[in-house]
Amino acid sequence: MTDTEARPMETDSPRDESGDRVLAIVNYVLCLLAIASGLTLLIAAILAYVRKDQAQPWLKTHFQYQIATFWYGLAIAIIGFLTIWLLGLGLLIWLAGSIWLVVRAAVGLIRLVDGRAQPDPYGFWV
Repeated sequence: MTDTEARPMETDSPRDESGDRVLAIVNYVLCLLAIASGLTLLIAAILAYVRKDQAQPWLKTHFQYQIATFWYGLAIAIIGFLTIWLLGLGLLIWLAGSIWLVVRAAVGLIRLVDGRAQPDPYGFWV
């Protein structure tokens, strides 16, 4: 093999976590943007599903947290929609769900930036 030929990447080397960390940050930003468009939360969940199995264990908890955020957020949106006709109860549910989403994404982002894993990635509360 000459020096000009491309060499295959080693598969034994430990995986660089910086790409997964950046993707987790992007996902949290997409979660925050979901207040304006719920589609961004769906995109974040899809990206989290794709990367969670290959990520480092502490980053995997963040991807699991983002996936759980999507499913809980979807449930809140559906309940809000179904109860919209009950004297505006659905609007209150959507408002509470929006606040919950912002707090959850912000706390997750802070933990990620600090290099900490999510203590309870499947839980409803922060």
